[in-house]
Amino acid sequence: MTRWTIIPALALLGACSSPMAQEVPQQGSPKVVKADLPGRTIFEHQCAPCHGAGPGDDGMPMLPGTMALARKYDGALPAALELRSDLGPEVLELFVRKGSGAMPMFRKAELTDADISAIAEYLQATAEASGSE
Repeated sequence: MTRWTIIPALALLGACSSPMAQEVPQQGSPKVVKADLPGRTIFEHQCAPCHGAGPGDDGMPMLPGTMALARKYDGALPAALELRSDLGPEVLELFVRKGSGAMPMFRKAELTDADISAIAEYLQATAEASGSE
């Protein structure tokens, strides 16, 4: 290859490496809490695919549920559920059982009341560990 074809190829390669997605800022990151909390496993399996704090597999900076909450609250509340201290079992049960917007409802066969309480306990622990209380 000649120098005149290498330079444009390098420029094109450099342009491809920059992220094109618009980033929505997150407030902090959840701290790791005790792995033995049963709600952690349930949250990671049932909630984190849409509401986790990290980026999604599609390369977007946030997962769809987290991004929707970031837009809704516009910084007034943390978008990541793991940073929220206001999500007790009653609040979670309301959203889980009824759904909200694009979030589907979950039947008791999918998430039991005990599962929801365990998730609430886990979220409270992560909020406390992150200083978001």
